[in-house]
Amino acid sequence: MTSYNIVLAQINPELGNIKENANKIIKILTKYTNKADLIVFPELSLLGYPPEDLILRKKLHLELQKYLKIVELFAKKKKISIIVGAPMKIKNSIGNAAIYIHNGKRKIIFKNNLPNYGVFDEKRIFIEGPKYNYIKFKKIKIGLMICEDMWTEKIARNLIKDKVDIFIVINASPYDNQKQIQRAKVAKKIIKITKRPLVYVNQIGGQDELVFDGGSFILDNEGIIVNQLNFWKEQNKNIEIKFKKNKILFPTYEKCFIPDQNFNTWNALVLGLRDYVKKNLFKKVILGLSGGIDSAVSAAIAVDALGNSNVIGVKMPSKFSSKSSIIDADETIRLLKIKSETIKINQIYDKYLTILSKNFKKNISSLTRENLQSRIRGSLLMSFSNNYSYLLISTGNKSEMSVGYSTIYGDMNGGFNVLKDIYKTDLYKLANWRNELKDKLFKGPIGNVIPKNSLLKPPSAELSFNQKDTDSLPEYVILDKILFYLIEKELSIEEICRKGYSEKIVKKILRLLLLSEYKRRQAPPGVKISVKSFGKERRYPITNHFKK
Repeated sequence: MTSYNIVLAQINPELGNIKENANKIIKILTKYTNKADLIVFPELSLLGYPPEDLILRKKLHLELQKYLKIVELFAKKKKISIIVGAPMKIKNSIGNAAIYIHNGKRKIIFKNNLPNYGVFDEKRIFIEGPKYNYIKFKKIKIGLMICEDMWTEKIARNLIKDKVDIFIVINASPYDNQKQIQRAKVAKKIIKITKRPLVYVNQIGGQDELVFDGGSFILDNEGIIVNQLNFWKEQNKNIEIKFKKNKILFPTYEKCFIPDQNFNTWNALVLGLRDYVKKNLFKKVILGLSGGIDSAVSAAIAVDALGNSNVIGVKMPSKFSSKSSIIDADETIRLLKIKSETIKINQIYDKYLTILSKNFKKNISSLTRENLQSRIRGSLLMSFSNNYSYLLISTGNKSEMSVGYSTIYGDMNGGFNVLKDIYKTDLYKLANWRNELKDKLFKGPIGNVIPKNSLLKPPSAELSFNQKDTDSLPEYVILDKILFYLIEKELSIEEICRKGYSEKIVKKILRLLLLSEYKRRQAPPGVKISVKSFGKERRYPITNHFKK
């Protein structure tokens, strides 16, 4: 019986920072010198994922080859075999490659199945690779696959004809609230077909709208999880395997932690914001604090991601702001221990109205008056952002973004929106979960971080006296369900009405959804959580007369 040590390197690459990614790989090789036989890195780990049209730059490939050679020579020196991901030339085009480096020699396989759905657009930049066979690592035959290649049975069936001993899958698999279950299901299906164990290595980190949750795992030939790495954390793990008579054995089995949806969602939001700030070289974030649930949760996520010294809240009350909302905003500042500023906007607002009255002949609509307040606040926040190089985060949620209950160039101002893919009803669940959290998992304090009154009071933009969201919208429990059917499920009016909803309300919501497309096109990026987020995944025309 022969023993080997395989390291699962669940890393957080920075897209385009090839030198730093290579250094990260080299540090891991150094750490496991004389301790590992094979180290497996994620898909496109030398470059980062998804590269989009960056992949078309010729100079990029020259730099990739330079650092791939450096990594290759270092691995040879340390006498460690590695599997690393990088784009490589193929047939005068570019392929998504896995490079197996052993004793200074390379074997390259190219991804066969290029995903072109949802957030994926790989057929735009990559060419499909040719059929490939196994990789020989010492005495073991490895069936190496790249991400989507595992999601169809064809490649696994071809590789099992070569009598492979184990499958290794390298991935850059972005998170959504269904993905963790789907990955395990697909991997177990491959094992059911092949009766071979499977090593699944995923990356971690945030890249623009996408977050990668890690959770790399090993399944034995019965489909049982032998080992699992952490979700939402960079981690390397050395796993011993034994090889006897063409069979892989695992000396130890470790119990794995299965996170619930609130845990996953909060971690995704924290990681997405943290990496957006860090990778885009910001130091601090700023946001408006209204005393409402949206700004309170956004502030809590920001503190959990960056620490309270890097978050600034700005209160901008008007004559329409209730006393309780001002108290709630102060409570957010107290609970999170963040710095704050206060700018009363009444004088600015009145000055605007005076000027506009001369041009509008005093015929200023209520909508103009309401949006004017939001735009004043947006301008003030952008001024802070410009003056101090803070990242402004906007605080609108998916429910509001869906129906246009937001002001373009006002509360939509910002460089990032952490709640962009979170429905209002889910926001309350998240807030309660975070307030009840007893473990120190984040940079923010333990216990209540979101004011209880922000959770209890009826939602309101407070742009006019006694205003409530339900003055113009259905209750959020109804609104969010209809939006879910329209956006995530893409059901028709008739199909939604058959589920018990009023045709009048469904038509109204659909109309608002379609009318607000132009706003969403101009909204800042935000963390993708659902299977159908606004942005890359849902591409509807602005001019659209199909309303059924």
